[in-house]
Amino acid sequence: MTVAVSSPAASLPARDLASRIVTAGLAGGAVDLVYASVMGVMGGRGVLKVWQGVASGWIGKAAGDGGIATCMAAAYALAATRLPILYRRWLLFAPLYGVILYGVMYRIVLPLRWPGAGAWHGVESVLDIASHVGLALAAAFVLSRPARGTR
Repeated sequence: MTVAVSSPAASLPARDLASRIVTAGLAGGAVDLVYASVMGVMGGRGVLKVWQGVASGWIGKAAGDGGIATCMAAAYALAATRLPILYRRWLLFAPLYGVILYGVMYRIVLPLRWPGAGAWHGVESVLDIASHVGLALAAAFVLSRPARGTR
C-alpha cells in the first residue's frame, strides 16, 4: 500500500509560501547576524564596530544580507516543492545545502565581484562554512514546520 505524504508547503497558497520564505530568510539572517558579530569580536573589532560598518553602507551591504538570506531560503523552498524529502529530512539535507551555499558564494559570487576573493583561510573558512550551514538549518527548520491551521 502506498501512502501519499504531502510536504508542508506543497498545498499552500503562494501568499502563505511567500510568508514562510520571508520568515525563513529572517531566521537565516539572524544566524548571519550572530556569526558576523562573533567574527568581529574574534577579529578584535567588537560588535559595535562591525555593525557601524554595516550601517555605513546600509543601502548596499545590509539590504543585500537580508535579501541574500531570503533568496537562499526561497531556493530551498522551491527545491523542496519538487523534492518533498527536503522538508521531511531537513536535518540531513540542510547542512548539505549550506555547504553548497558556501561553495557558490565563495567560489563563484565573491570572485566575480572581487577578483581574488574567496580564497581558503583555514579556521576562518571553516567558520564561514559553519555559518552557511547554520543559515540553511534555520531556513529549512522554519520551512519544514507545518503551516498554521494544517496540524
